[in-house]
Amino acid sequence: MDLIKIRGLEIDCIVGVRPLEREREQRVHIDLALGMDLSKAGRTGRIALTCDYDQIAEEVLAMLRFRRYHLIEMATEELTAMLLGVHPALERVDIRLDKPAALDGRARAASVEITRTRAAFPPSRRTVSFGSVEVILETREAGLYLFSIDPGRALAPTRDGATRVLEWLVSGDLSRERNALPRHAPSTAGGDDASPGLAYENGADEPAVLFRCICPPGLE
Repeated sequence: MDLIKIRGLEIDCIVGVRPLEREREQRVHIDLALGMDLSKAGRTGRIALTCDYDQIAEEVLAMLRFRRYHLIEMATEELTAMLLGVHPALERVDIRLDKPAALDGRARAASVEITRTRAAFPPSRRTVSFGSVEVILETREAGLYLFSIDPGRALAPTRDGATRVLEWLVSGDLSRERNALPRHAPSTAGGDDASPGLAYENGADEPAVLFRCICPPGLE
């Protein structure tokens, strides 16, 4: 299997179970290997036939900033599920996440390394008024979903102020008050920043797909 590798991705984020770890950001390192067929991209030069590693990196960093993970085991599981869900060309994801400060003075790092394929996340799709929702993964802390909004339909904003949402447009076209939503631009809503919000409208001829990480998990 062909591989795209991202090595040494770094971010300061909240990760850990101890009180100090819940208050203070610490550096984590991420290595990714993305398994897929690269022959078509290699012969045509079309980026649409591969995965944009800049985009992949931004999505991974957005999840780590947003989620404030307790366990790196959950972080790696959710990150692999997100990547396989958002990027249908991917067949396998290998990920290693290191916490260099976890065993400070005793070891260089504590890490978790996993491999997941599509078989690890069987699809579950629900029909809703605006189209459909695919459940990628639900844990006790968060739900990962793909919202498919049909042409001429609208997706209402999240109304629960206790719910935190990370989202970005995966494909298609959506707008709010006639302002186009940029693709692959992670944004957050809810929690302390809760506001009435505006509906997403699909005025195009094709379905639009929106990724959402919702904390706590669940669909309205």
